[in-house]
Amino acid sequence: MLAVFPVLLALGCSRPLTSEALALQYEPPSGVRFTSEEAGPPAVAHFEGGLELRSVPGTALTLETPAEEVFRLAGVPLPGKAVQQARGTLPAGAVARYEFLKGNVRTLVYVLPRPDRFVLITFSASEQDYGPRSSRVERSLSTLKLLR
Repeated sequence: MLAVFPVLLALGCSRPLTSEALALQYEPPSGVRFTSEEAGPPAVAHFEGGLELRSVPGTALTLETPAEEVFRLAGVPLPGKAVQQARGTLPAGAVARYEFLKGNVRTLVYVLPRPDRFVLITFSASEQDYGPRSSRVERSLSTLKLLR
């Protein structure tokens, strides 16, 4: 039994990511593994299950910057029609939060503006899986720490 316990513990845990390219530390939800990183620019960290963190340099945004402009600057298409928009705060700073819908895919988006860049966090899932999985992603954002 003791030999099985460490294996089960390892399977249920995620490992924290420290990325110099993205200039951040982040621990994804339990069971969500980091899969790859692109040095960029923009630097991108990919995780299993539709989670992505992107650090876009050289652009100082405000929380009022329209989502269309944020995605254009990040070099990615808008993930659908905005169905929810709010502003809030994470331990890492003030954020704009959006939810988008395209077909049966819902996408959660957080935009964290910084003076020299912005961090774009996206999570996409089918509507049937979205609720519990997006809640886990949102809780994990409390672990996000910017390195600069």
